[in-house]
Amino acid sequence: MHQIQVKDNGEKVTLYYQQGDQSNTAEFDAVLVAVGRRPNINSLGLENTDIALTSRGAIQVDDHLRTTVQNVWALGDVNGGPMFTYVSLDDFRIIVDQLFDKGDRSTADRMVIPTASFLNPPLANVGLNERQAKSAGYDLQTFKLSVKAIPKARVLEDQRGLYKVSVDQKTHLILGATLYAAEAHETINLIALAMKAKLPYERLRDMIYTHPTMSEALNDLFKTPVVKS
Repeated sequence: MHQIQVKDNGEKVTLYYQQGDQSNTAEFDAVLVAVGRRPNINSLGLENTDIALTSRGAIQVDDHLRTTVQNVWALGDVNGGPMFTYVSLDDFRIIVDQLFDKGDRSTADRMVIPTASFLNPPLANVGLNERQAKSAGYDLQTFKLSVKAIPKARVLEDQRGLYKVSVDQKTHLILGATLYAAEAHETINLIALAMKAKLPYERLRDMIYTHPTMSEALNDLFKTPVVKS
């Protein structure tokens, strides 16, 4: 798709776009443009300091969130890390550890960060998706489960969605997961924990879960990998 033009007359939004050789028109009540975010540092007065910035306009920090000026740390979105509230909270823990504890915590520990979009139902992700894992050269096993098969989904009267997980066939370690389902933002944390602890997927498969819950679907999800022709 290219040559996009948007016109807003106050009552509706008309989108004109070119797809291949074909011109198309679509009408909407509103259009949300989400082209990314950048650190909000304009009011910090950094031009009066020796604090360095990255090429993307974030405050430059090391693995312990130290800036290029001694005894100055940067936490939150301004340091260019993943822009999530819970990552900012972890930034806080890292800095507190520098000031009052052993100083062992660092951003190097953040190999597994789950994310969630609070849609209806929620969409949650962690790690690599199937295409990324294949591109990285992994020999994959893929596991899928329709949300319709989950008892708790019937209790919630919301059977929309899918669980999908990619596993390294050699090590049985989970490479990534995408959950589109009710309470996915909670269930994804179990998978992230297993990835962080380097547990084989069988540990989640064989776990005894409370019933009825969305997390108990991990028993069925990991029973049999998808066979692809």
